[in-house]
Amino acid sequence: MAYYAIEVLVYGTVYIKASTIGKAQRIFNGLISKTIDARHRAWFSDASFEWVPRVSFASSLTLDAALPGASLVEVTERAVELAQRSFALGSRDVVVPFAERAVDLNETPVFTTDVDLTATVFIKANSLEEAGSIAATFGEQYHIELQVGYWHWFSKIGFDPDQDGGLPITLASALKVVRSSRNYPLEQRWPD
Repeated sequence: MAYYAIEVLVYGTVYIKASTIGKAQRIFNGLISKTIDARHRAWFSDASFEWVPRVSFASSLTLDAALPGASLVEVTERAVELAQRSFALGSRDVVVPFAERAVDLNETPVFTTDVDLTATVFIKANSLEEAGSIAATFGEQYHIELQVGYWHWFSKIGFDPDQDGGLPITLASALKVVRSSRNYPLEQRWPD
């Protein structure tokens, strides 16, 4: 078996707590072109809206097709492991979740929009052709549910067949926020 990597577009949903839509937009604009470390579980919330952090993403992601010009490349097992570790937090482009007391925010409105992100996807396969077949399914809206086996999605352990049968793919922990999907505006989601 070998490991292959490819850059893909990922769709997600972001939730932002702010007192006004203008403040929410400023927070969102601050995320654009930044990279989040997905191994910080606080980024992906399945809590009710009054308890979500100031900025979080829905606990599910959808993989789309490979980025234009991206192609599958064979990588070493070590390269997979390094890409899946929490990367250096000293980088100016890395955003980590902001720890706050949720009780101070539980009455604050929540605004949301769909976002485009990019990620490196790793595929463990017998050949480049087999990896290509798996990658071809990404354009069919490959859905990732992070509530199930969260750490496995960002770890080489996820490929292990002894871990719930093994995953067909795993992701690097670096997810780059690109833009609002289809230029959707932020909308107040909670309270209605």
